[in-house]
Amino acid sequence: MRESARLAKLVLAGALAVLSCSGVGGGAPTLRDVQNEIDGGHLEAAVDKAEAARDKNPDSVPIRIMLAEANYKLAREALEAGREGDYTDRLGRAQAELLAAAAIDPKSADVHLWLGIILAYQGDIQASRTSFKNAYRLEPNHPVHALNLAEVSIYAGKLSSARRLLDKAKKRGGPRAIIEINEMLAAWRQGDYVEARDLFDGVYAMNPDVVRTWNEAPVTDPIESFEDFTEFCCSHIACGPYMDKACKQMDLEVVRKSVMEETLRREVELAAERRRRLKEIYDEHRELKIEIED
Repeated sequence: MRESARLAKLVLAGALAVLSCSGVGGGAPTLRDVQNEIDGGHLEAAVDKAEAARDKNPDSVPIRIMLAEANYKLAREALEAGREGDYTDRLGRAQAELLAAAAIDPKSADVHLWLGIILAYQGDIQASRTSFKNAYRLEPNHPVHALNLAEVSIYAGKLSSARRLLDKAKKRGGPRAIIEINEMLAAWRQGDYVEARDLFDGVYAMNPDVVRTWNEAPVTDPIESFEDFTEFCCSHIACGPYMDKACKQMDLEVVRKSVMEETLRREVELAAERRRRLKEIYDEHRELKIEIED
């Protein structure tokens, strides 16, 4: 795969997925076609084109990952709209594509990167951290994996580990703005509001575009101050619950995911299926040392 498109916004760390933009077979949509639909917010069209490309070339890991991305984003839209059946359906589709990609290429770090992103959005921070560890293990020299693992480590309260990972990301040429946003997040979680504000002001002056849409903050309501940043985090189900104390100290209400019992049951089933399939795949590739959470 070529490193031609590590600029797709992810839920965590402004991370970037490695996706080739080459064609996947005569007459089928290309990955560029699919990415254009995703970037334009045309997610249903992206799924249609990605499925056509996958059917033409079922062994293409990049197209399966991109199909998972589109389905995951549709799952987010469905949950935000209160359509919980659609939410779990799209999660299931996204997971199925990622597990199929892992079976095709067990060494793909991007499979575990996307599993980590989806699990973080679902609120399973420990499973997310395990997935990001696996991505980091498979591709240790790419800073994006250190950055993702650092962010979820901050949420998990493992600040020393997070700072070591941020140092590694610096040494490996990680984006300075993303590194400093995570340093700010760690300072805020630790209660050092003076340091957090100083870091925010510095990174905003350096790269305001990255800050304004951090972790998919809407362009219609961009992050332009430290107060905006904290308010957005506390209102985001993949951030606020892990920053509970920090949010409360700023008199901000934490928004938590609230779903029906049937939705929770389906999420548990998906988790069991994920663990089962990963165990099947990586029992045959023990040399990769992939961790599967209990």
